[in-house]
Amino acid sequence: MTSNQTKSVLVTGANSGLGFEAAAQLAEQGYGRVILACRTLGKAETARGELVKRVGSNPFETLAVDVSSIASAQAASDELIRRGKPIDALLLNAGLVPGDTLQKSVDGFEISFAASLVGHHVMTLRLLEAGLLPTGARVVIAGSEAARDDLPAMMGTKPFDFATGVPKEFGSNYHAAMVSFARATKPEKYHNMRYYGTSKVFTSWWTAAMARRYGDSISIYTVSPGSNMSTNAARHTTGVMGFMFTKIMPVIGPFMGMSQPIPLGAKRYVDVLTGVGSRYTNGGSYMSKPKKLVGPLSEIKYAHLLDVERQEVAWSVLSELTGTPA
Repeated sequence: MTSNQTKSVLVTGANSGLGFEAAAQLAEQGYGRVILACRTLGKAETARGELVKRVGSNPFETLAVDVSSIASAQAASDELIRRGKPIDALLLNAGLVPGDTLQKSVDGFEISFAASLVGHHVMTLRLLEAGLLPTGARVVIAGSEAARDDLPAMMGTKPFDFATGVPKEFGSNYHAAMVSFARATKPEKYHNMRYYGTSKVFTSWWTAAMARRYGDSISIYTVSPGSNMSTNAARHTTGVMGFMFTKIMPVIGPFMGMSQPIPLGAKRYVDVLTGVGSRYTNGGSYMSKPKKLVGPLSEIKYAHLLDVERQEVAWSVLSELTGTPA
């Protein structure tokens, strides 16, 4: 705990659910500076007040950032650069399960893809460029078991073809398929859960590509918090799926091995972020064991997640769409 007093950590989506709980756990482990990065300063300040009551101290700073927006991520990065203090760890937790109707970000990207990755990508690179992520810094980005492509068909999370096979509508042109996915111009009916699952494949690809580029100085991991049905991540879902996610599964999920308490999900993040254990591979993806939604973390080595060609195409697509270095 003493060694953590000089350390700082930034948590996106820190005003509720897993982000709030992870921020609390990090503060309870003695982190001297915990930056609550939320969509608005109002949400961040409210979270700070609640966290101070829980933790009994106030190591918290607030930051406004909409991680689905390039401009907002740039502005938040500028503010952190202005503050001028190094950040030892990033927990890129913010994201959402999209609703049944296609919604795009201000930059024209499908909203779950944008919220999972676009702003996080921009912020991480800007902080690296500014020297605010020191050697030894650790980065965790939220993944999901949906990226494994082994969940029951009824959950509807099967990734799109370019993520696990050959993109049918684009031949073997992975780049075109990924751009079409990001911009939600795919020539097929919008399917929110497939978008969510594929977006989480992207986070694993991004993590591996980041580790190849920056792994000599930082450690970066995709970590799924597991199935935590009592968060508000599914607030945009509607119909039968929305009812299942928000009403039924929070109650029966724990008894079926399909959900767990929020503190356990947040602890997954925190354990990897703080380096508890020595088994984590830089650039690796950690989730529940194959075909499971909860339980011990396991490094997932499915072929589609380890495909270097797709990882590199995904990186080039992100660079192109966000105007960041290739």
